[in-house]
Amino acid sequence: MERVADYSFTLNISVLKFLGFYPVKSYKVLHKVYACILYTLVMIPVAIFIVLHFVFAEDRTDFKHNDFVMVAMLLYVCKFFPWLLQSNKFKHCIHYFDQLYDAVKEHEKHVEDCSAVCRRNSKIFFVGCVSAIFGFVGQACVNSDELPLNVWVPTVIRQKPLYYGFIYVLCLLTPSYSALTTGAIDPLIGGLCYQATVHIQILQKKLQHLDKDISEQFSSSGLTKSGKIFLRIKKCIRHHQAIQNFVQEFQDCFSSVVFSQFAGSSLVIGILCFQMSKVTVGVGFLIMVNDLGVVFFQILFYCYYGTLLLEENQNLMNAVYMSRWYEFDIQCRKALIMLMEGSKKPMVVTAGKLFPLSLDTFTMILRRSYSLVAVLKSY
Repeated sequence: MERVADYSFTLNISVLKFLGFYPVKSYKVLHKVYACILYTLVMIPVAIFIVLHFVFAEDRTDFKHNDFVMVAMLLYVCKFFPWLLQSNKFKHCIHYFDQLYDAVKEHEKHVEDCSAVCRRNSKIFFVGCVSAIFGFVGQACVNSDELPLNVWVPTVIRQKPLYYGFIYVLCLLTPSYSALTTGAIDPLIGGLCYQATVHIQILQKKLQHLDKDISEQFSSSGLTKSGKIFLRIKKCIRHHQAIQNFVQEFQDCFSSVVFSQFAGSSLVIGILCFQMSKVTVGVGFLIMVNDLGVVFFQILFYCYYGTLLLEENQNLMNAVYMSRWYEFDIQCRKALIMLMEGSKKPMVVTAGKLFPLSLDTFTMILRRSYSLVAVLKSY
């Protein structure tokens, strides 16, 4: 379990390697070139055609059934781009907790449970994204006379089968590429946030039992009981500082990525609400409700693990209070006060340094979405 990241995110890392977003040890330059070519070829042309579609659309309020997919594709261009520029930085953040394994090896069961949750989430996301890919491709095959995406294409290209076929394939590849990448990135971000939460939970247990099994652990150290407790408190402070450093690094790496997801999801919610306000209850309406539920689930996933991290850090002071601090000497008490003061700084992960990843943010989005549907229905 020393390679916690490899054990927790095996599927995610494998997909990211295949797409070029995760640096490999050998052929680093070629792998980087491969990632840039794949991203540019698959994402950029279709993104340009999508922009031209919305520019030249005669009625910009008349959204088609898959226009929300095209809006999401535009935002995914921004979501994936940081991985190309700072892939090594992302890799370091993914493996950050590998170097903290010694601090939690006494609670390996918690680490294993955390890894199991991360693997479960990754499988659920991956299965869902692969199913969405097959559904999108199947729908395109049924409507083979039209392009899979309602993009703008010059008439000259439409009249040439070879060029038109190339655009058709790109319109299939871009959503598939985006879904596959999202299926790897989203559970990875939530999983890293959950790993930080589990480290804080382990830290709470260590603080509650500072004077437990001291004689066995420090039998040959020659320290007094107070000295041994003080040494444990120092290790807890360093552990907490390491978790805080991870949260800052996590924020630097993933803030823009999460913001792109939130921005894309907000636009998609707006389009879906507008479409739902124009149709009656039926198969089409139920499909839109399903799409809306998927978008809300993506936002909820981020917000849930962000809330867990925030709340567990706030509970650190309670863990100190539950210890037998009243029996410690003045040096140990002062060290505990330092730890408590450090825990007052909230571990808040934000989207673009604007929106905190919390359930309060999620409920706000729900309320505003409902208000939007109600207003649109009234007109």
